[in-house]
Amino acid sequence: MKAYSGCNDIISAAKIILLGQLILGFLFIILICITNNAFGVKSAIIGVAIAIIPSLLGLSSAAYKLKKNREANIRYLAKLNSLVKWVYTALMILAVVRFIPVDNKIMLLAYSVTFLGCFLTPILNKPQFRMT
Repeated sequence: MKAYSGCNDIISAAKIILLGQLILGFLFIILICITNNAFGVKSAIIGVAIAIIPSLLGLSSAAYKLKKNREANIRYLAKLNSLVKWVYTALMILAVVRFIPVDNKIMLLAYSVTFLGCFLTPILNKPQFRMT
């Protein structure tokens, strides 16, 4: 019989966070499609990606650490998640601003709106919305 793993809890939380971020990001992209041109839509898509990718990398790194060391401290995993998330967010924003022409206001607004999707997690964690 397989022992219970906290890794599954982290992956389940990552799915719900991803769903919340995708909902808000998709709604924002639709709004930009209606009110802006293709340049603005590209900027919004990049902003949504900058919000989602580091979040997934942080949660997956915490899940990997927990899978390797079942005795891992929850504070350590939370700090690891936060560190990975902020480092990759900063690197992605710097790379985009330096190498890809975007509308910075739309990109940062898309990032902010999509990041707020993390706060939809308690709403989406109700039994009628669960994916697991």
